[in-house]
Amino acid sequence: MTGDASMPDGLAARWARRVLRPVIGILIRSGLQFREFSAIARSVYVEVAGEEFGIRGRRTNTSRIALLTGLSRAQAKRELDLMSTSPVDEPTDHVRPASRTLLGWYTDARFLGDDGQPRPLSLSEPDDFPSLYESYSGKVVPVTTMVKELINVGAVEQLPDGRLLARSRSYTPGQSDPQALLRIGYAISDLAATAHHNLHAAGDQRRRFERFATNQLIDAQDVPLFQDYLEAEGQAFLERADNWLSQREIDADEGDLVRIGVGVYQILTEPIEK
Repeated sequence: MTGDASMPDGLAARWARRVLRPVIGILIRSGLQFREFSAIARSVYVEVAGEEFGIRGRRTNTSRIALLTGLSRAQAKRELDLMSTSPVDEPTDHVRPASRTLLGWYTDARFLGDDGQPRPLSLSEPDDFPSLYESYSGKVVPVTTMVKELINVGAVEQLPDGRLLARSRSYTPGQSDPQALLRIGYAISDLAATAHHNLHAAGDQRRRFERFATNQLIDAQDVPLFQDYLEAEGQAFLERADNWLSQREIDADEGDLVRIGVGVYQILTEPIEK
């Protein structure tokens, strides 16, 4: 293996197979065939080699990209030319506007009742839902689209009088919704980026937090109990983290902005054969 670190023979291939297996399952169900995936993988290999493996901070040249990736110089150059003429646009995160809208509804005193809980909001009153939408959505999607989506996923209920009532602080797209695939893509990308940083960080760089808790001696009948526990405790932790982050938000022109956060996910494998 060529690069800034190496693995024992065969380990990188076994690691890649393990990581890719669930990802490939998602891609097949999403209709992405191997030929297109192969082209994407080749492009990303060249992109990463070009951006992250330069010497003394310089961009990697074509010959070194070919050496790192195993592609020919002609193939590497072709991919670089394609990227220069047709830059890849990062997908817009439409999950964040919905999540931020719900966050504002649960934390902004303007939208809370006397009991500290989200109060019903009117779509027609400027100081109600329109104000919430203006303050937190970023106006990435139309207000009617936002309302319809929040109702569809059960995060918001429309009352008989037409007002809207928040039922969930978190926004989780439906399984068949394209936004669900986008959300999972961000989650997998974030976890992989953290792993990459921790594996290859310099000695004086602080490792990013990455931990897990598992036990392989659990009765399968207790899985639903753990799911209930995780949904309650995990959601409570994420809400505290969300509050911490929202209290430290600054305006876009005030400083150097970074995206930080934390993700929580459940682990479940097939029953162990006895």
